[in-house]
Amino acid sequence: MPARYALSYVPEKRSLLADFGRTWLGRDIDSQEFFEQPVVNGISVSRLAELTHWRRSDGLHGVLKPPFQINPGSSTNGFLDTAHLFAKFLKPIEIPQLEVNVIGKFIALTPTIASRDLVSLASECVRVFEGFRQPVNANMDRRYRQEKLTVYQNRMLKHWGYPYVMEEFRFFIPLTDRIEDDQERADCTAAITALSKKAIRNPVHIRHLTVLAQDSRRDPMGIVERIPFGRT
Repeated sequence: MPARYALSYVPEKRSLLADFGRTWLGRDIDSQEFFEQPVVNGISVSRLAELTHWRRSDGLHGVLKPPFQINPGSSTNGFLDTAHLFAKFLKPIEIPQLEVNVIGKFIALTPTIASRDLVSLASECVRVFEGFRQPVNANMDRRYRQEKLTVYQNRMLKHWGYPYVMEEFRFFIPLTDRIEDDQERADCTAAITALSKKAIRNPVHIRHLTVLAQDSRRDPMGIVERIPFGRT
């Protein structure tokens, strides 16, 4: 059984957004193939690989329910059956457009306009699948608390196993790890802006609930299944 699962938005195969993710990260989350990453002015190939290490391993996706371990009293089959049932009652969501943003010290794609439907979907994913989640261990709990969480975020961490859910949720598609150097961050932002121009100029449609899994935090994340919304 994989160590961790997550529920996410993953661009549809062969879409412009999927092509951009494959190019920038040097990895196709569908085929799990790795490729050479693009040349970025001011940053060596090896340095770019370091700055995108975890994002490359995770593949291009936007999390709806953060990664979690399935508790011993549940099963993968039960989790997937629930995901199929849940998806039947969902309707497609449109994000008018994405843009390149810096969040903290990493770079991501974010919606240009906040979507209440998207926040609602993420919140429901957290609620519906809470029964499958194994409680956060002490080490992970300490790591989150080092981030100087607010009182409300601490409450979310204690109740849902992750601090940035419900009203604290913000949808984003991460493209780099934390970049401490301002110039490196600026160079990556410029490269991403140029490479993603065509991919993010049109609305994004979320029509599937994508189940992701990885054997350990150090292993690449892969797609278990794309589950279409609605009764099919």
